[in-house]
Amino acid sequence: MPGILTALTGVGVGDLATAGFAGAHLGVTVLWAVVIGALFKFVLSEGVARWQISTGTTVLHGAITHLRWPFIVFFVLYFFPWCWFVAGALINAAGVAGSHLAEIAGFEVSKAVSGISHSLLALLIILVGKHRAFNTVMSILAVVLFVCVMVCVFFVAPPLSELIDGLFFISIPENLQALSWVVALIGGVGGTLTIVCYGYWIADSGREGVKGLKQCRIDLSVSYLLTALFGMAMVIIGSAVAQQGKGLNLLLDISNYFSSSVHPALGVIFLVGAWAAIFSSLLGVWQVIPQVFADCVYALKHRDVSPEAVDQSRMYYLWLLVMALVPMLSLDLSFKDVQKLYSVVGALFVPVLAMALLWLNRERFVSNTFMNSKLTNIALMIVLFFFSYVGYGVFNKI
Repeated sequence: MPGILTALTGVGVGDLATAGFAGAHLGVTVLWAVVIGALFKFVLSEGVARWQISTGTTVLHGAITHLRWPFIVFFVLYFFPWCWFVAGALINAAGVAGSHLAEIAGFEVSKAVSGISHSLLALLIILVGKHRAFNTVMSILAVVLFVCVMVCVFFVAPPLSELIDGLFFISIPENLQALSWVVALIGGVGGTLTIVCYGYWIADSGREGVKGLKQCRIDLSVSYLLTALFGMAMVIIGSAVAQQGKGLNLLLDISNYFSSSVHPALGVIFLVGAWAAIFSSLLGVWQVIPQVFADCVYALKHRDVSPEAVDQSRMYYLWLLVMALVPMLSLDLSFKDVQKLYSVVGALFVPVLAMALLWLNRERFVSNTFMNSKLTNIALMIVLFFFSYVGYGVFNKI
């Protein structure tokens, strides 16, 4: 289950739009990029799991304790903008998807009312329903998301030979704009900060020792397989739909395409699947990011608090309320220019996490059983250099 939670939380409106636009610009020739992106995030998540199970503390707690001020300064500069923009984007996305579904059902609901309702509903599920209700709702959303997207793909999928070529034959476009879509597709699969959240969910599941690590590897394999399938499905759908929209309007364009070109019911099915992806991501972020905040506060205070107890602390409830309520202010704001600056910070997090795992998962801090292997170190170095290059490229464009 922790892997499913990671997949659902990592797949948000950004992943929907990025994969859809990449498919629209480049077709199914870039399916391989989705697989590489999923593999990159698997390597990072598996490293997070090894540290967690070996030490009993989260990787953020370890980084604050052992890397100290360089990491602390970076994370503070990263964390607060991330919370504001991601939470705001999710509330806006839920508002758009919810208002259009309400319109189809015959009700008139504004984007603001819909977005606020989704945020408060997530807050209610977490505060009242606790882990049981959270896991149940996320499981239902996983089924809805997967079924809806796969049904839609069935009607627009190209010949099998094209899919195989796009999946197994790497073709790197020479055009700079096209290349940027490939890079965005690789970087956009599976989230950024949500990677470290896996540690909190495996703590809740009580996994320990070598057996627990094996369970995590199976769990993560399923998680990123589903993530890759979803990303490839969106690329295929995007390649079939001639759209003009940007951001959230892309999803509406795709829904309208299915309604007009295939069947009205299919447009509704796609919109329901998109809504499930958005709300599951919102619910997952609301549930786990307050744990990240509380964990980091206790680490700064040099207090060892088990990951299982973090979500019962006052700091957890404080940040849960902040996440659910403050970003509602973004419903009437434009983020176009500020998001460019935020994208630089976002591009930097993955290489910083890779560096932290290279430093922490070694003989000095963990037992031999949980140390990085030579192959893992090579994989982490590849992730480090790739995303460092991406971050440098983004910085030069601003």
